[in-house]
Amino acid sequence: MKAPVRDPQSPPAPPAPPAPDTAGPPTTLLGWRTRLRQPPAQPPPLVPLPPQDPSCADSEEERENDPRVRYHADLGLIETTDIQRGLHLARRMLRRNGESRQIGPHIAIDSDYRGTGKRTLLHHIGMGHQGRREKLHGIDDTHIPVVCINAPPTPGTPADWSAALATFLGWDLYRPDTDNRPVQRMKDFTGPAVHVMRTRHVEVCLVDGIDRLRTEDLQPTFDFFDYLADELSLTIFWSGIGSSDILREARTARFPALRRTSDAAPLRQRAVPTLWVNRLPPRCPEHPDEWPRALASFDGRLHLCHHRPGSLLELDEELYEITDGLMENLTPLLSMAAQISILDSTEAITPEVLHDAARYLDLPTAERHDTSW
Repeated sequence: MKAPVRDPQSPPAPPAPPAPDTAGPPTTLLGWRTRLRQPPAQPPPLVPLPPQDPSCADSEEERENDPRVRYHADLGLIETTDIQRGLHLARRMLRRNGESRQIGPHIAIDSDYRGTGKRTLLHHIGMGHQGRREKLHGIDDTHIPVVCINAPPTPGTPADWSAALATFLGWDLYRPDTDNRPVQRMKDFTGPAVHVMRTRHVEVCLVDGIDRLRTEDLQPTFDFFDYLADELSLTIFWSGIGSSDILREARTARFPALRRTSDAAPLRQRAVPTLWVNRLPPRCPEHPDEWPRALASFDGRLHLCHHRPGSLLELDEELYEITDGLMENLTPLLSMAAQISILDSTEAITPEVLHDAARYLDLPTAERHDTSW
């Protein structure tokens, strides 16, 4: 029997992108490209689980690995009103950095609480920018439009930031010494990293975790990134609690805000463009749609046998009381509740299922939470 022969005129099928968990985090080039180009997850067939068989040792593990359970384990991220607004503003800011390659500003992504979606906005800005580039000019992996890094836990010197850039670019930072212990190949990767970023046409740098910086790290850090912005015409986005104040203080220390050209004309403090991502407000006359819109986005992703479209909005008060309007709480709560409902054959998110999920996640149930509705 002859092996089938592919038509030589037809182009070879592109390889499937690796799964995100095998590609690495978005702070590596492969992980970033994988998340950028990964097709949206499709819900599996709506087939309820069979009754659990206590006599079968593998029954519970098989149920936990059911495609619908795994699908609901990651319901994905949604774009809240603040995130949508931030994306529009970021796109306008990035237009000036387009083909003319002008130096872009430092931009802060800030919020009033942790867990509101700052990192989501940060990553969506980068993916949106690179996605538009690839749509206009095609996919060209010789270009790296966006670099995504995390603040090192103890930066200390710009050399640590250069190592973060080198890690994103995929370099092996360490070599074994005579005792087979890892030794960093060089103290400072700035020169090689800047050369590669220039030749690969980097335009945007995303930095998460600015609030981890120590006070003594601020000035060396911003001197380093000012140098990168000048050399590469970068636009730099900084994410973290208090990022706007941190950025303003660091830049003021270098360029004193009250330097006077004359006694009558003091210079104002340097402006810091800021994209705010705050927690979602409860449904009220001033904000009638923001919380229901977020719930409706999740409602449309649920793939449960007895789920009624729109029924999640009937639990809006309880959901807000449990999550306090934080995406950091809402996303895992609904994910856990959906998994529980499949495994116990409820196949719908009910108040009882929500309370079970909240107890698993150590979130306050509606009975224990003071209501503000």
